[in-house]
Amino acid sequence: MRSSSATAAVLAAAAAALGYAGTGMAAGPLAVGDLAKLTLVEKKVEQIAPKGWEPAREGVGLRNGGRVRTAPDGVARIEFPWMSVGLGPSTLVSFPDEYVLSTVLEQGRVRLRADGRDILKLVTPEAEVRGRGQVVVRRQGDTTLVTAVEGRFLVEAEGKTIALAAGRGTVARKGQGPLAPQELAAAPLELAPGRDALYVAPSQVVTLNGKASAPSYSLEVLPVASDVVLIQRDVGPPPWSVEIPWPGAFRWRISARDGRGLEGLPSADGLICVDEK
Repeated sequence: MRSSSATAAVLAAAAAALGYAGTGMAAGPLAVGDLAKLTLVEKKVEQIAPKGWEPAREGVGLRNGGRVRTAPDGVARIEFPWMSVGLGPSTLVSFPDEYVLSTVLEQGRVRLRADGRDILKLVTPEAEVRGRGQVVVRRQGDTTLVTAVEGRFLVEAEGKTIALAAGRGTVARKGQGPLAPQELAAAPLELAPGRDALYVAPSQVVTLNGKASAPSYSLEVLPVASDVVLIQRDVGPPPWSVEIPWPGAFRWRISARDGRGLEGLPSADGLICVDEK
């Protein structure tokens, strides 16, 4: 195992080489008429075109009426000038061509972040979510599950509105109002690898572990010094495994999900350094 100082130096250099120096991928200037831009397309991701669904490409703009969907192993990121939308696997979102702009989550999981302004209102058939900070929203079957990670959010359904502070969640089922703010499942502890980075080769299977007892979890892999999720998947009890195909410095985190599927806050970060040498 390398020393802590050597680990920090290698991770910083790898992060710089990857180009992830901030909290996200800059969307860059938008073309006239574009609402946002696809800044990450990993595995199979598609967007709607005049002739139907076609492969999505990084750097392509999105307009009113746009739709984006990910395959069971795909992830994507959409950057607006003031907010980001991270799409997990098997997710479908759309941006209706309406007077009031909104994001519609038809299925799957999204992570939205807006620090300076409120997020674009997120709509599902069961609820509406708005607010400022960071929020994870899932739609499974006819149920919407909302977790406030940072900031404060309002969830409205069936004429009832509740406020969610950071660290609270709610569930809205079809035809019902949202539940009162709920306690979340505790984050797993004692991650391995943890703060001492594990060094592996590209695409090597990495075994991950932690002290946890929930029925299911959400696993994420991100670059060091960035909030861009490159890998996200729902997994069962530990141990877990992941393969990272890119060289560089990465962090992994895991969130517990309760029996309803409501996601808790993420764990502390564990570190993985992928080295081609």
